[in-house]
Amino acid sequence: MTKNFRIVENGIVLGILLVSVIVFIPTPDTIVSADSESTKLISFHSYIDFDYNLEALNKPLAIDVSVTIPVTISFWTDIPGFFEIIPFPFNYLILYGQSIGPMQTIHLEVLNPPDWANIYITSPDVLTDIPFEPQGKKQITTNLVLSPRVEAPATSYKIDIRASCDAIKRLNGYTYSESIEFTPSFIPTIQITPENPIRTVGPHQSINFKINVMNGGNKITRVTPTLIGADNEWIPTINPPEYEISPKAEATFTFSIITPKDFGWHNEYGKFEINFKSEVYPYRTGAANNSKSIYLVVNNYGFSTPGFEFPILIVALMAMGFIIQKRRNR
Repeated sequence: MTKNFRIVENGIVLGILLVSVIVFIPTPDTIVSADSESTKLISFHSYIDFDYNLEALNKPLAIDVSVTIPVTISFWTDIPGFFEIIPFPFNYLILYGQSIGPMQTIHLEVLNPPDWANIYITSPDVLTDIPFEPQGKKQITTNLVLSPRVEAPATSYKIDIRASCDAIKRLNGYTYSESIEFTPSFIPTIQITPENPIRTVGPHQSINFKINVMNGGNKITRVTPTLIGADNEWIPTINPPEYEISPKAEATFTFSIITPKDFGWHNEYGKFEINFKSEVYPYRTGAANNSKSIYLVVNNYGFSTPGFEFPILIVALMAMGFIIQKRRNR
């Protein structure tokens, strides 16, 4: 009984070996290009997928700050499980053309990266065993790192992450890619340059200050000037009341003011604070904003007598005539 069982067992093994050898031997039509997928007697497929947590990308990324996103790569094949039954090393010879099972290399790369961000994968090449169909998926973890630079625009941008593996004899290669979208943070940066910020004028006189504002931020910025703490005796205006300025562009505001009628009786001056608020345009909830103030000064000519210039001149001439006449009488 035992002898007959061994004969059957040996027959099964020899049958498997025979099938293995037949499968492994190429036909005359495939001898020239045996490595071509289209000419393989039997070929199997590789599969790749990604899994990552993009919660960190749900809000704008800070400038010059690195954000690390763990990426899990899943790899599996449709190689039937019965290849595990085929005795070693014939199963590997059939599948891979070698007596030792190889490791599969998965290559990862970032496609279309912008020149205003530092984006890379910490381990662009990862190794994994090649699983047969019943074994499930092999998982490998690496990291995607994103760091927008200061010149990054505050608009959404998409990059593609691609993973690929080469064919190994009867196991076909595979390529898979996914898109990831992120937005750099808005940088509310403006440079304010007033022309001649200190002026000397007389009473009830109009004067204009030109103020140049340059948008040094990374998106269209709405700039709104506000005069702070002006005396009611002065008549100030700012034009235009707001301005949308493109990145690296300039705009000019004009601060106009009329001095009071009694400005100049004493050695006095007027000091004006103008606050410029910069915020992203179109407005986005949670976006950063900034405020920056400048100061303009209006001086008078010193002592003056607004409205009494002519009478004072007459009095002065009369005084001079009196002095001259008195000297003649001597």
